[in-house]
Amino acid sequence: MSAAPPLPVRTRAPEVPGALHEQAPFFDSGPLPGERGRLLLVSYYFPPSPATGALRWQKLARVVAERGLGLDVVTLAPAGIPRPDPRRLEDLPEGVRIYGVPHEPHPVERIERVAWQRLKALRAALRPAPKGARETGAGPSEFPQVIAARPESFSRAEVQALHASPRDAVRAYHAWLEYARDGQWAAAAAVVGRRLAATGTHRAVISCGPPHMAHEAGRRIAQGAGLPLVTDFRDPWSLVQRLPEPIASRFWFGLAERHERRVLEASSLIVTNTEPARRGFQARYPSLADRVVTVMNGYDDDVVPVVSRRERFVVAYAGTIYLDRDPRPLLRAAGRLVRDLGLDPARFGLEFMGYVEGFGGQSLEALAADAGLAGYLRTHTPRPRAEALAFLADASLLVSLPQDSDMAIPAKVFEYMLFDAWMLALATPASATGQLLHGSGADVVEPQDEEGIHRVLRQRYTEFRAGIRPARLASDDRFSRRRQGEILLDHLERLTLVQR
Repeated sequence: MSAAPPLPVRTRAPEVPGALHEQAPFFDSGPLPGERGRLLLVSYYFPPSPATGALRWQKLARVVAERGLGLDVVTLAPAGIPRPDPRRLEDLPEGVRIYGVPHEPHPVERIERVAWQRLKALRAALRPAPKGARETGAGPSEFPQVIAARPESFSRAEVQALHASPRDAVRAYHAWLEYARDGQWAAAAAVVGRRLAATGTHRAVISCGPPHMAHEAGRRIAQGAGLPLVTDFRDPWSLVQRLPEPIASRFWFGLAERHERRVLEASSLIVTNTEPARRGFQARYPSLADRVVTVMNGYDDDVVPVVSRRERFVVAYAGTIYLDRDPRPLLRAAGRLVRDLGLDPARFGLEFMGYVEGFGGQSLEALAADAGLAGYLRTHTPRPRAEALAFLADASLLVSLPQDSDMAIPAKVFEYMLFDAWMLALATPASATGQLLHGSGADVVEPQDEEGIHRVLRQRYTEFRAGIRPARLASDDRFSRRRQGEILLDHLERLTLVQR
């Protein structure tokens, strides 16, 4: 991985007990005036990580500081972060110290790497190069392979229905390796966290996942320090509804259930970010039901860039296309709109930003061409947050692609609320996303309802041409991250007062 760029440090690292000199923070935002205690957070994703998962506690840190609490964060060391974004650190309030833990390769991964290198060398030795050929240094693709096309992911029900096969054994192995690798990082994070908790200044330990083994690190820290544990689930763990194919195994779910139960039984407060997820936890763990609360993500008080509105109607998506986020119904509906109204690319287009290379083994450009949209689509690689906000501000209609994880709400749904744009969410009305947006003014359409998607696109385009412009949805305080953060801190205040 590439080395991280220099990171801003607002003040020198604080004086800490001798045991901590070997693990100084790599970032310290300075003392918090009137600090009345600290929280200890374990989260694999946190600034300077540009990951969406880092945003929740990056923004909640300000609400924590407003309550007079400092925040010590144990997270992935910057050297392990691809494309770190130091600007995210500048958004943090006073009182934040960040401690980095490297994610070292698991010993089994090292063995695999050596074995693969030797196998590659053996194949090269046994397969003479054709006349006139030269050494290219190519990887495994230089050898003829016949691999059956595999789905990118499996739903929970599909995993349970899988029959025993050699591939199933491979998936079980990769599931084990994922937990072993993440567990190794969690163990190292727990060592750092225990040293920090030994200072006696912390009121609670908070763990945030996924990766969910961060909760195991939090459990060990809280248990060792005698502090209450708060587990914050950005997504479900054992209740997850879809897995990537390489780890889609009943063994994965078995490991999830074992680790999850141990963590939850040690938790004083269990935080989910949607009501359906809360109900799912309560149904699975009825004896813990009164500990489970909902704290949604919410939109932030970001300054939205001001852009000169174009006469072109732009349908935009920012994020990642993977698993079940199928863009094809949207593309086909947009292609039909173009044909029905005789639109050219100067008047109508689609723009995607992020990890949006393709879906189902085809590039996004090829899928657009199949839908009759050749020349109407532009894709952009992932950009820093400020550039992503400017991209979204230029859109006429913002799309949330479908997912069959109906207990989760994509973070972009809240982010889209900041912009003067129409919102189209491809979701079922009964899903967490559908319930959230009911009555909000957003368009919610069943993911495979191409007729419904076409109807919304046509209506919004017609309004746009008539000079009508949408107003942003971020007018309801319930949907703000600040309000959600206050709900969390209220729960935390009650918890720590009771504990004392």
